[in-house]
Amino acid sequence: MAGVKKLTDRFLVALFRRGKADFLPPSYLKTEGDKVLATGETDKLLNMLADMVGKGILEEKNGEYKLLTDPFA
Repeated sequence: MAGVKKLTDRFLVALFRRGKADFLPPSYLKTEGDKVLATGETDKLLNMLADMVGKGILEEKNGEYKLLTDPFA
């Protein structure tokens, strides 16, 4: 399946960098991801967000997420 986009850490970081607020809700990330990712890819979103919080890349506050550090910069 050539050209199928997968949900990756790099994709999520890019969404945070272009977001309009410091803290973004998962619903925004899912909506934006669904526009360009393969069907079903955003189903992995919450697990990936939790993993990135555990790595110190994101901060979670009141169910919303903030990019703390860009590991790809």
